[in-house]
Amino acid sequence: MIQSISELALWVRDLDRAVAFYRDELGFVVESIDPGKNAFLKSEGDFLLVLFVPDDPGTVLAKEYLARTGGPRGDVYHVAFRLPPDALDAFSERLKHRGLEVRGPIAFATGRRSYFVEDPDRHYIELTDR
Repeated sequence: MIQSISELALWVRDLDRAVAFYRDELGFVVESIDPGKNAFLKSEGDFLLVLFVPDDPGTVLAKEYLARTGGPRGDVYHVAFRLPPDALDAFSERLKHRGLEVRGPIAFATGRRSYFVEDPDRHYIELTDR
C-alpha cells in the first residue's frame, strides 16, 4: 500500500529561479544542483523535490522519458505541502510580506485549512495543515 509521496519531480523553465523560490520562499534545502539541468531539494523529513529543465534534464531516466514521449506530458492541478498547524498562518503571512500572491486561508468542511500560491512556473502550490 502507498503510504505517502516520497518524491515530486517538476519541469521548470529556469532552474535558478525555481531553486530560489523553493529554497528562499518555501524553505527547502538544496541537496545538489547540476547547473542548468536539475536540482534536488529536501524538506524536513525525507521528502525530495526534484526540478528538471526539459531541454536537458541531466539524468539518464529523464532523458529516456523525454526520448520516449517526445517531451513533458501530463498535467498536475496542484501539489499540497503540509506544515505544522500552528505554523501555517505565519508561514503564509511571511510569503505575502515577501510580495507573493497568496490566496487564503481556505477552510474546508473537513477542518483542513489551506493557502495557495503559484511557483515561478505556475505550478499551483497548496500549503496546508493536514
